[in-house]
Amino acid sequence: MSKNKEFQNRLDKLLSDTELPQPVPEKNAQISAVQPEDKSDLESSDVQTKDRAVPPKDVKREVGWDQFLNAIDREERIGFSFDQKEITPLPLTGASPTSGEDSVEIPLQIGEKTLGKIQLEGERNWTSEDNQLIASIAQQMSQHIENLRLLEQTEQYRADAEEATRRLTQQGWEEYLQTPTALSLSHGYVYDQNRVIPYDAETKIVADAKIVSQDIAVREERIGQLLVADAEGEPQEVGELLSTVADNLSAHIENLRLLDETERGRQQLDKRAAELETVAKVSTAAAAIRDPKSLLKSVVDLTSFSFRLYHTSAYLLNENEDGSKTLDLFAASGKVGHKMLTEGHTIKLSEKKSVIAQAARTLEVVIVDDTSNDPLFLAHPLLPDTRSEMAIPMIVADQLIGILDVEADVANRFTEDDVRTYSTLASQTAVALQNAQLYAEQIKTVERLRELDRLKSSFLANMSHELRTPLNSISGFTQVLLEELDGPLTDEMQDDLGLIEKNAEHLLRLINEVLDMAKIEAGQMNIFMEPVNIHELLNDIQQTNEPLTRKNELTLELKNNIPVDLMMMADSMRLQQVMINLIGNAIKFTKKGGITIDAEKEKDNILVRIIDTGIGIPPNNLDTIFEAFSQVDSSTTRKAGGTGLGLPISRRFVEMHHGRLWAESTGIPGEGSTFVLELPIKLPEEKPAE
Repeated sequence: MSKNKEFQNRLDKLLSDTELPQPVPEKNAQISAVQPEDKSDLESSDVQTKDRAVPPKDVKREVGWDQFLNAIDREERIGFSFDQKEITPLPLTGASPTSGEDSVEIPLQIGEKTLGKIQLEGERNWTSEDNQLIASIAQQMSQHIENLRLLEQTEQYRADAEEATRRLTQQGWEEYLQTPTALSLSHGYVYDQNRVIPYDAETKIVADAKIVSQDIAVREERIGQLLVADAEGEPQEVGELLSTVADNLSAHIENLRLLDETERGRQQLDKRAAELETVAKVSTAAAAIRDPKSLLKSVVDLTSFSFRLYHTSAYLLNENEDGSKTLDLFAASGKVGHKMLTEGHTIKLSEKKSVIAQAARTLEVVIVDDTSNDPLFLAHPLLPDTRSEMAIPMIVADQLIGILDVEADVANRFTEDDVRTYSTLASQTAVALQNAQLYAEQIKTVERLRELDRLKSSFLANMSHELRTPLNSISGFTQVLLEELDGPLTDEMQDDLGLIEKNAEHLLRLINEVLDMAKIEAGQMNIFMEPVNIHELLNDIQQTNEPLTRKNELTLELKNNIPVDLMMMADSMRLQQVMINLIGNAIKFTKKGGITIDAEKEKDNILVRIIDTGIGIPPNNLDTIFEAFSQVDSSTTRKAGGTGLGLPISRRFVEMHHGRLWAESTGIPGEGSTFVLELPIKLPEEKPAE
């Protein structure tokens, strides 16, 4: 075979995917063993024979076969003698024991190839069953020997392949791939078929050698050169060989480069994913905090810890009374940050020598790669180790809220990827901060409204008391005059005094409603529960309101289906007030027809329906009528008067009884409306305080 052909084969082997060759059986090695001298039958169940057989079995596996295995690849004939006590090699000469009538031989074979033989000797007659047993043992021994040989051969092939791959891809070529392209012609490697060594332009590959070169190119870009010394054969054949090798080399080098780029890209993606995960964690933690100071403190601490920063701080834009604007430190990491907050650190928006002020003015991220030579850097005595800084605006709807400032103790710490990461963090922090500020404002507003409501209730209670006192005097003196205790009255005087008494009672009723509502809203209204016969209560209410309905030319019907002896826990006075309010409300809005009180027991509740044939209530106002000071007709020309507190007070009283009150109506005049009162017969048991 020519040297060129041999060289081509070796390179093809190195550059192609390594595959283990198919195992080839070694040359025949004859092996024989001698049967032990005792005459015990192989199938005997004699216990003593079994006991004697155990130790030699271990010897055969652990000791004697070591010498046999080491001799597998020998060309000469070799065997071992086994006498149930020890295993000894047979001499090289006369390795095969003499055969006789008392011996049996079985070949050791793999396929059609004979590896050796096993020979047993003993003073006995060997039967066909003995031969079958020995043949089975011989077959297992043959397969085991072949498996061991193939395993050793495979391990050797694998070691050779790993060595070839190591020489090509891991050690020798690694430095080549790291060499800049511009220097690729002055730096190379010499491959002498056994090792790869560095080569430079001043070193000759082989003294006075005939050199053949071939460019190594990737995507039509020259990245190196392949040189071959003392190439024998036809120039065309050598050129084709070299071109093939160069193509394979360039493809392999490009694959390694792409693999390296892919790995770097994966690492960058992993880094980016980790940063975004950190941003998500910080944002999630911030979104759950409602206090602005606590929110920003959490953000700067988590950011500084998660990104391993030297210092992190947050500044908020503040407009002072004199019209000037400053960036006030609102949160900072670590003990240094606490000290800066204590000192009240602030930066003027107009400050020229400040990364933070510059970012606030331009609404863009500002980076200082090296603080030692950047005029924008404003040093702080408490942060002497700052080497790089980045300020990120916190903006919501084009409005600057503040600045997130991060500092590192190494130069060139922040990259364009960091700009995107921290900008995302700053944006989410700004939104969370704005929400926290709005929430704080809402809390203050609610507190102010509660205070105003308390003052209103207090005012109404006081005013109601002050109005009711003189009103009682007016009513009292009116009754004295009507009874003519001070002298006789004319008919005109009787009519006038009657009108005064009627309006006084109406005004007193309105004042009482306002006072009740004020007490309810202030939490000062109490009810007194006692056993009440609801059947009798409904009868009393009918009798009380019947004169008023007759006066308005209306009927009042009671359908009392409540058991006569049914008792329930309730405040009798407040229940009567609720019923009278509902019946009075029905009388006001019913011009003809009548009012029906329908009462029944339903499971554990009492249901009372006040049904009228009046003008009805629009469906969209069925809930509104239970709001304080609210009426369906709120115009100044409405026919029905009142404060609009009767229904809200009634619902509150019912709820204090653990019941419900609601209205039903189609809104069609003539069909009227129905007010449903639901009360539990037994009050629910109060849970003990934990």
